[in-house]
Amino acid sequence: MFAQAVASLGIWVVQLLTTSTRLDHNQDVPGSVWLVIVINPLIAALVALAAAFLTRHPWARGLALFMEAVGVASALISVITGFYQAVLAILLAIGVMVLVGSGPQRSTEPVRGGSFL
Repeated sequence: MFAQAVASLGIWVVQLLTTSTRLDHNQDVPGSVWLVIVINPLIAALVALAAAFLTRHPWARGLALFMEAVGVASALISVITGFYQAVLAILLAIGVMVLVGSGPQRSTEPVRGGSFL
C-alpha cells in the first residue's frame, strides 16, 4: 500500500502536468478533473496511514478498504476524463482490497498476560 500511495502521487503529478498543458492550449478542463486533482494527495496520505497501522490496529483495515474504494472511484473519473493510465490504479486498488479483505482478522480484545503495545 505504501508503493500504491507513492504511485498515486506520481499519477497526480502527471495529471497536474497534463491539466496545465490543456490550460496552456486554452482547452476545457472539466470540473471532475479538478476534483480528482484535489482529492488524489489526500487519498495517497490516507492510504499510507492505513498501511502504516494495518497490522497493529483493527480500524486501519476499514480505513484501507474505504480508501481503496474511494481510490477506485477517483481513478474511474480520471479514466473517463482521458487519463487512461488510471486503469492501472483501479486494478491495483481491487487487488489490494482483495488482499486486505482476505487477511486475518485482528481481535480487539487484549491478550491476557501480554502487553497491549
